[in-house]
Amino acid sequence: MGRKAEFSDQQIINAGLAIEAEGKLISPFAIRNRLQGGSSERIKLVWSKHLEEQETVTEEDTTEVELPIEIADKLEKNQLTAKSQLEKLAIESYKVAQQVAERRVKSTIDDYQSKILEYEESENQASLAIESSDNKIDELESEIDALQSRNEELVAENSKLIGLIEANESRIKQLEFKEVEFDKLQRAYGKLEGKVEVLSK
Repeated sequence: MGRKAEFSDQQIINAGLAIEAEGKLISPFAIRNRLQGGSSERIKLVWSKHLEEQETVTEEDTTEVELPIEIADKLEKNQLTAKSQLEKLAIESYKVAQQVAERRVKSTIDDYQSKILEYEESENQASLAIESSDNKIDELESEIDALQSRNEELVAENSKLIGLIEANESRIKQLEFKEVEFDKLQRAYGKLEGKVEVLSK
């Protein structure tokens, strides 16, 4: 009684995908709520493994086409010129963008790391609370079982006592009846003794 429900890897993954489809934040705690049970640690491992498998990069095949010499030469010159101009533009843009990006990235990373720590702490606290609740449920169910067993014993003892009481009540009625009869006999005996004394005079 009170055991945690076990779910397959696919059920855990499906629950995570359903949450993702709803545009909600996916976490082991959210998946556990969707499944209405399961181990938070196992859900975390299964979902992490699923995410790693999805990160596999697929490479697209490229097909090479051989160009005529004149076109190839012109293309090469244009490429060199464009490359040189692009390199200059890229270097200048990069210098400016790098400074801005570094500040923004650092700020964003710090913000996300802070939020991640908060979410992880909340998730850990929730997991501990759930584990504690599950254990308490087990304890209460064990107490209920013990009380039910004791109640059955008391019902059986009560039935025996009721039987004894009914038997005693029946016996008392019999004794009361015999007492009445005895009183009648005593009175009759007294009357007979009186008659005998009268006759003996």
